[in-house]
Amino acid sequence: MPKPPNPIPSRVLNVALPLPVFTQMMLHLNSDLEGRVPHGAYSRFISELIREYFSRQSLDIGQLIGPHFQPGVFIVQGEPATIELLRGALE
Repeated sequence: MPKPPNPIPSRVLNVALPLPVFTQMMLHLNSDLEGRVPHGAYSRFISELIREYFSRQSLDIGQLIGPHFQPGVFIVQGEPATIELLRGALE
């Protein structure tokens, strides 16, 4: 029985990672049961990280808590609603 087509098309991406980063990801995704990284695990992991990256917002709270903090030092990230609540609480 042929595999049904994926409703969301995919593109192949060839990416080179530094060996320590790749090793850490491989160890995280490794399945003791299968003795390897399961099929599709790299793709699911990277896809989830990319979705999370684009769904989050950043806020530099340094300027909100005091003028003597340098920009870019106190950055927080979170869901857009959470960042807006934090901004409102600090302003």
